[in-house]
Amino acid sequence: MTYPIHELEQSVIGSVFLKPENLAVLPTLETWDFQNFKPRTVWEAIRNLEAKNQPIDQVTVGDEISKQGKFDSIGWAYLGECALRVPTIDNAIEYARRLKDHALQRRLAETFDELLQHARKGDMTGAELLSMAMGGLTNLDAEQPERASPIGDVIKRRMKQLDEIAKERALGIRTLSGFPTGVAKLDEKLGGWQAGIVSIVAARPGMGKSSLGLATADACSEQGVGVHVFSLEDTEQAYADRTMSRSSGVSAESIRNCELNQKDLYDLQLRVPHVVKRKGWLFDDRSGISADEIVRSVRRHKKDNGTKVVIVDYVQLVSRPRNARSTHEAITEIVTQFADAAKQDRIAYVVMSQLNREIEKRDDRRPQMADLRESGSLEERAKCVVGLYRGAAYQGRKPKKGIDYPQDQREPSQDEYERMVQLLVLKNSNGRTGTVRATWHGPTTRIE
Repeated sequence: MTYPIHELEQSVIGSVFLKPENLAVLPTLETWDFQNFKPRTVWEAIRNLEAKNQPIDQVTVGDEISKQGKFDSIGWAYLGECALRVPTIDNAIEYARRLKDHALQRRLAETFDELLQHARKGDMTGAELLSMAMGGLTNLDAEQPERASPIGDVIKRRMKQLDEIAKERALGIRTLSGFPTGVAKLDEKLGGWQAGIVSIVAARPGMGKSSLGLATADACSEQGVGVHVFSLEDTEQAYADRTMSRSSGVSAESIRNCELNQKDLYDLQLRVPHVVKRKGWLFDDRSGISADEIVRSVRRHKKDNGTKVVIVDYVQLVSRPRNARSTHEAITEIVTQFADAAKQDRIAYVVMSQLNREIEKRDDRRPQMADLRESGSLEERAKCVVGLYRGAAYQGRKPKKGIDYPQDQREPSQDEYERMVQLLVLKNSNGRTGTVRATWHGPTTRIE
């Protein structure tokens, strides 16, 4: 026989009336966990008194309810009944656990009822309904609190994280606060890709966006960090070729054209197997995939893959939402979905973005924050923006002082020029901005 929900609610309240210190062991029990109006109102009054650091008993709670103008709906008799109803005051935690379980069942039923209503109306696509279902279930599974935390608790949790990172660093296990980008100097600047936010990698075609994504996937998987790659431009074969080229040092063009000599074959056989054995590196080359589908796929594989980093290459190829009236609106909605998923799932989303041709009308063709303004809310929603620039990618363009190389340095040779790549940290909400000068290896499209 199941204990009636209204009696369970009264037992929780009564245990606090008779032993106020019980409230301290019920920090996660919230107003919405109570199904009925009366106990929900009483618990809200109890939480209000707790916040004011005032005594909690039947009298003080009754007065608090009166201030809200709800006392006529509650009455002294109900408050007294709560105190009498509780079987054992020391079982408050068990009563609260059962009450939260009831609340979870109720919220699940409400979630599926809402889905069923939309399905019957036909006002959402099947993909949108599935995304809504998975998002709702993720929220319930995570049991995310819906009220603000005291700043003291927030700081304590962060201090614990910092302490764990410090211990790992002392043991040589971890050196970043985020996840590796694959470029050491960029890691120094950013601390790695940070969980919970969207980072944008922006550039004109051919500058190395995909190569930076590959560097990230390689570095993350090598360190046991799960990564999920969505390549909306590269095919599976092209991505495999570039991955093998990066690992072996054999030209990507030679692999693609199957023009391999004995040394190439030896290098491939020697160096590629360790990549083949990697765990936690997923690749998806579906074209026309939507932001909803990307987020759902990440959540579906997150546990088995240990996903901490998601790479989307690139945002302009993500399927446009049905209700978007312009490209600007479409990009805005897509990036907003990624930002919400990153925060909700505590994952780093690294999203590549093409820049328009306007940048090539300038003498200084390095990306700027203003170049993102035509691309929806990229500059607003992204907490980190990295622009890529290789002057040598523009055929016939000679290196320019102050642009391609620093004012206080000599002009580079042609070979040096072709190996130059700049990663411009245009926005970094967690730290420094500025230019990182890295090395580009053309034959393998490797950036490091």
